Amino acid sequence: MQYGIFHRLLRGPLLTNDEAQVRAAVRRWLKVVLAWQAVVLVVSAGYVAVLSSTHTGYAWVAPAIGAVFGTAIPLQVAVFAILRASRGS
Repeated sequence: MQYGIFHRLLRGPLLTNDEAQVRAAVRRWLKVVLAWQAVVLVVSAGYVAVLSSTHTGYAWVAPAIGAVFGTAIPLQVAVFAILRASRGS
């Protein structure tokens, strides 16, 4: 999902040398990514809230933790692309 958002909203503008276009694309991308992260956090919190009363131990929390970290890791691709574009290479 994160790579799709990056590819759709950010990849094209980063390939241009137009600073205004890159800045607008980064702002748009940040808004969408932050909204997506909020959705993942809300769903994960709901999962934990629903299952916390019926499960013992800690293994049942792993899917929620995996979802949160799993959506954050692909952001590194976009951050490196933004940094590369800001250097001009």
